[in-house]
Amino acid sequence: MSDELSDTPEVPKPAHRKTPPATPAVQAWLDGEQPREGLTTTDEQETAELWARINSEAETLRKRHTPIHVQSKILSSLPDAAPVVNEEKGFQMNSSVAVIGGLVILAVGALIGFMLVR
Repeated sequence: MSDELSDTPEVPKPAHRKTPPATPAVQAWLDGEQPREGLTTTDEQETAELWARINSEAETLRKRHTPIHVQSKILSSLPDAAPVVNEEKGFQMNSSVAVIGGLVILAVGALIGFMLVR
């Protein structure tokens, strides 16, 4: 099995390059304020190429639509009516009970604090 792997030529991977932060010139190009010819350094050109590829791929994905046969299959699998959920009435607390409970907890805390200070 290792013979099979050694016979295939290894494809060299491109060196990973950390993209530098966009310079003001790249920012201006991305904002449409400056033409791409205004980018002078190699890093600016590479960053602009990266963003051009990202924009191109994003535009391709925006144009993608679900095929009609898939859409109809999904819609036909949905139930006609919304499912009915039985909600059992459990413990419910209204606002006045919550306020009274908060005041009791506050009073107990004040009493314990008073006893600790003495």
